[in-house]
Amino acid sequence: MSPKQLLLLVCGAFIALQSFSQSNKISGSITDTSSGKKLSMAVISLIRTKDSTLSKFTRTNEQGSFEINNLPAGSYIFMVSYPGYAEYVDDVHITEGSNVQKNITIIPRSKLLEEIIIQQKVAAIKIKGDTTEYKADSFKVGPNASAQELLKRLPGLQVNSKGEITAQGQKVEKILVDGEEFFSDDPAVVAQNLRADVVDKVQVFDKKSEQAEFTGVDDGQKTKTINLELKEDKKKGYFGKIEAGTDFDRYRNGKAMINSFKKKQKITAYITHNNTTFEGLNWNEQRNFGSSGNTNMEITDDGAMMMWSGGDDFSGGQGLPTSTTGGISYLNKWNKDKNTINGSYQFNDQNVTGRNGSFTQTLLDDSSFSNTTTEIFNSNRRRNKLNANYDWQIDSSATLKFKASGSLVNNSKTSEYTGMSYTDDNLPINDTKRTTTTAGDNKDFTSELSFRKRLKKAGRTISYTGNFSSNNKTGEGFLFSENNFYDKTGQFLRNEDIDQKKINNEQQLTFQNNIVYTEPLSKKWNLELIYRNNFSQNDAERNTLEKPVSNDKYTDIVDTLSNHFLFRTNDHTGGFSFRYAGKKITTSFGAAVGRTNFNLDELNKGTNRNISFTNLLPRASFRFAPKKQRSFTLNYNGSTQNPSLQQINPIRDNNDPLNITIGNENLKQAFRHNFSFNMSDYKIIKSKNLYASANFSFVNNAISNSNYIDSIGRRINQTINTNGNYGGNLWAHYGFELFKGVNFNISTNSNMSRLVNKVNNRLNTSDNYSAGLGIGLSRWSDKWISFSINLQPTYNYSRSSISKAREIKYWSLSSYPYLSMRFKKQKLYIDMESNISIYQKTETFANQRNVAYVTAAIRRTFTKTDAFEAKLSVNDLFNQNLGVRRNISSNFISENTFQNIRRFWLLTLTWNFTKNGKPSEF
Repeated sequence: MSPKQLLLLVCGAFIALQSFSQSNKISGSITDTSSGKKLSMAVISLIRTKDSTLSKFTRTNEQGSFEINNLPAGSYIFMVSYPGYAEYVDDVHITEGSNVQKNITIIPRSKLLEEIIIQQKVAAIKIKGDTTEYKADSFKVGPNASAQELLKRLPGLQVNSKGEITAQGQKVEKILVDGEEFFSDDPAVVAQNLRADVVDKVQVFDKKSEQAEFTGVDDGQKTKTINLELKEDKKKGYFGKIEAGTDFDRYRNGKAMINSFKKKQKITAYITHNNTTFEGLNWNEQRNFGSSGNTNMEITDDGAMMMWSGGDDFSGGQGLPTSTTGGISYLNKWNKDKNTINGSYQFNDQNVTGRNGSFTQTLLDDSSFSNTTTEIFNSNRRRNKLNANYDWQIDSSATLKFKASGSLVNNSKTSEYTGMSYTDDNLPINDTKRTTTTAGDNKDFTSELSFRKRLKKAGRTISYTGNFSSNNKTGEGFLFSENNFYDKTGQFLRNEDIDQKKINNEQQLTFQNNIVYTEPLSKKWNLELIYRNNFSQNDAERNTLEKPVSNDKYTDIVDTLSNHFLFRTNDHTGGFSFRYAGKKITTSFGAAVGRTNFNLDELNKGTNRNISFTNLLPRASFRFAPKKQRSFTLNYNGSTQNPSLQQINPIRDNNDPLNITIGNENLKQAFRHNFSFNMSDYKIIKSKNLYASANFSFVNNAISNSNYIDSIGRRINQTINTNGNYGGNLWAHYGFELFKGVNFNISTNSNMSRLVNKVNNRLNTSDNYSAGLGIGLSRWSDKWISFSINLQPTYNYSRSSISKAREIKYWSLSSYPYLSMRFKKQKLYIDMESNISIYQKTETFANQRNVAYVTAAIRRTFTKTDAFEAKLSVNDLFNQNLGVRRNISSNFISENTFQNIRRFWLLTLTWNFTKNGKPSEF
């Protein structure tokens, strides 16, 4: 080939290649949605998906058009930005020879009603003011998965092994369904008992009080809340499940539940029985069907339900439980939804047996002594509970609400204790064997009536809320105790036997009234005036009886262990607050003046004591939100803590003869100053999130304790007031997408506290510190594998001024690995979840307390709709499920161990049925 021909060939190839490369382009126009006007100078950016680097960018011309040429083939994030308009983001894929047209309309921010909408990724996530909203279907879970499994996959949310949920560093206290409350007050119950596939959206926000939502004036009362919006087609017909599992030997579980919708009516019912867990319903089931029972309950026609934090005696504990639970609820709306009524009945029956152990070291001036105790117990609890709510939307400006709840709890418990105290030289100080039995009833009733009225002037409102509650406790029991005491050389000194009968009766009444008036001062300023009154009365009688002669009846009253008190509290508070609501800044400040009166009548002795307190209760908050996904908040509030009757009541309590509690009728009211800071920053496109929070508080006249240890090792406890107590914590979390579909997060958490108390009549200052670091890696995918692993090492340090030479230092490590594998064609699923705890050995904590609690399951679904499921699971694979709790407080160091359910396997069959406008397909 001649040089001339070669040159022509090269030039032709270059021209063809250049022409081919230039054919890879993207072009189009940018238009204002509202006016239809073409927008010039809008910025068009192309970001490479694989490494998030900017590839090319341009601006629109005067006609609003743009064109980007010579694009390498690949995947890009296409982004449009223009001042005053919402950003537009989409995914584009450029292939060889492609010519992509993008004629885009963008929306002015003023038309968005505070909503940021980003295509594709924000099909998954939206930010609406303070609310983060997740599109449920964008986060894949397996068939029949619970809402809890869905929540685990959402950025910024964590769910631990107990089902407790943390959102943006704060514990979630409520879960709503379609904005309404339902059955249980434990968020874990809701999330475990609602199916993920019925959820349309998950919203995370700080829920204001009903009063603040009505008036628009922030009263500072907020709770971290999750709202689950159900899909429209799931709000018709019915759905439910039937489940049964057994190991054909000792362990079993069974559930049956149904949730039915018909126009404005909803009926739910469930019954469970098992001896594998304390809670009969998991989170999703509780959401749909049941409750743990400690809440105001509201259900809407479209499936609303809610859970609050806290749980109750039936939803958790220590030991080996056997429980039966059941419930039914009804909701109806009529008169164009102006009238709503809902009610529920719940039943719980629970028997728990178990074995607990404790080790306690008590630090004194120049020495210390230790105590070991073992408890074997058997308890029975039974509860019947009714809830009722009625809402009346009188007109567009007035609402009336009434709530009532009543319960009857029967309980009994028998505990057998053995214990021993010994010196550092291992010489005995005392030993004990005792048995306690208790049996009693608890009748509880609470009610609330509220009326809210919007007046003619916009923003002017008046509200009233009244509460009444009554609680009656009756019980009796027996104390049998054999105690031996030794001298300083370890030689037997004497013994003390106790045989007593305990009779307790207590009646509590509370009346509360709250009036709030709001007045708009301008478009951005509001004034709120409040008045609160609280009256409570506690009539408590406690009698201890002994036998005058052995084998006789209990007839002799022990005066030092018996008394009858009437404790009344009357509180009046008036206050004001101003609130400013700007575009980026929201602030409020105010104060209240409170007058509290305590009156204590000792009826057996005919004595009376009266004391009053006047307090100034300031509060302030400031929030700055420079961007929709970024905010900074500062809060301060002052609050009081009143001493309880049990702390004031000067009755000796000898249920544990080696730990005696006496009252203090000279206790004062405590006042707490609390400061907090929160910030959040979320970058949706880059899947980055940063959250941080800090809290610090100090207390005047803190309600603390005094303990005196006598020469034979008996501890006498009394509540006292001290000054110098404070505490604080710092938490931060940063997460981002490390690779496509793989997220990495790092967090830190530190705590500090100072507790001032008395030990043997000497002031003692205890300082406690802990610092921890957490790292995590997770992948949540609808493909064949998902996983999550995290490590959380924590360093703990404590010192006490009464024993400066002895410092407590140790490391602990926790981890919660998770693995899920899916074989969709075979409809086979494998899940493994762990809760690993490791504690460093120390001179004080000499026992190895490492626990690797692992559960594993393999399951297969059947039928086209995966309605049937068979699952083989193993609980506590390595048979290590021992509860361990370490505590360092004041001059006490303790380690408690408690019995949990250990290894067992279970074969479980489940039928999930549904009818949403058409029969289920099988």
